[in-house]
Amino acid sequence: MKSKSKLYSIIFYLMHFLICILVFLTFFSILLIYHGPFVNLKYYIVSTAMRTNKDKFFATWFLPKKEIDDILARTNPIILNDKENLSNVKSQNTDSYQSSSNQSAKNLQDSQDSFNKNNSLAENGNSKNKQSDNDPKANSAVAIDIIDIAGKNYKGKLMIVKDPSKITVGLAPKLGEVGATLSKIVKTDGAIGGINAGGFLDDNFLGTGSQPEGIIIEDGKIKFIQTGVSAFRIIGFNKDNVLVISNSMTLNEIMANNLRCAISFGPALILNGKPLVTNGGATVAPRSAIAQRKDGTVLLLAIDGRQLDSIGANFMDLQEVLLKYGAYNAANLDGGSSTTMNFQGKTINKPCDIAGERSIASAFIVMP
Repeated sequence: MKSKSKLYSIIFYLMHFLICILVFLTFFSILLIYHGPFVNLKYYIVSTAMRTNKDKFFATWFLPKKEIDDILARTNPIILNDKENLSNVKSQNTDSYQSSSNQSAKNLQDSQDSFNKNNSLAENGNSKNKQSDNDPKANSAVAIDIIDIAGKNYKGKLMIVKDPSKITVGLAPKLGEVGATLSKIVKTDGAIGGINAGGFLDDNFLGTGSQPEGIIIEDGKIKFIQTGVSAFRIIGFNKDNVLVISNSMTLNEIMANNLRCAISFGPALILNGKPLVTNGGATVAPRSAIAQRKDGTVLLLAIDGRQLDSIGANFMDLQEVLLKYGAYNAANLDGGSSTTMNFQGKTINKPCDIAGERSIASAFIVMP
């Protein structure tokens, strides 16, 4: 009996010792990272954490706001601003979007009035014809190439879609209540594939993707407008299937551009063939982007990150890949844990979210 009691006592003290060691190492590591000589590591952790929705505490718990702001100022990318010249890209008008500018503006205005009246995303729904029973592998008529991308610190996938009229916005089926994975959005809309698109608000810090950021336009109709916002970041396609990118656009300007689909995110990376990123910044992360060549071909890019074999990319890396493949206009999409690419019913990149695919609000999808 005494031997058992002695054994339990030894185990208890050993566990107590190990816990104390673990606590000491944790506090020592925190002290070393935030107040030690590893400045670059501190900058990386702080800049990465502050650009996420739910991991900001990695910075805010351990550093004063003034120091965080100083680190962000030092590590922020430098990106020029410019205005897109839409006439430089080959127009590919389709019968579905032959309405005049006035009619397009009226459709947007009517949809805004309807949205304001209903004040419900769930009721607006997704107006595309659902094709959930479609087999995307049978949709071979759309010319799509998938290319493996590799850089010094990253790997990714590039989807090249020849026909821009096949690109549209896909939404989470229960938008406003809960987001959905890219796989679900693609399957619900009967799409061939796609990439995550716009940002979303996370007031509950759970990352459910239920509330979009900015504005969403689908099939020429406004599906969502963020309250209290008068100017929106815009990434979308007009009735001529030209990629429209703006870091700030009012509702009147949106109507004048005859957008058939759009989401809010950014910044613009390339406009009129001109690279806008002059300094990529210190933050490397998973990245998503969309671009268009002068002939109308669309590029969808997903770069993996926060993994041993792919740390991630900064904005300069993103810009260089897109320029290499002929991008004339390009914009950054929501990245981080949201970065996901789907093709023929499968996720073809490696999302970094612990759960696999993260729930998102919107996507750019490729229709048959």
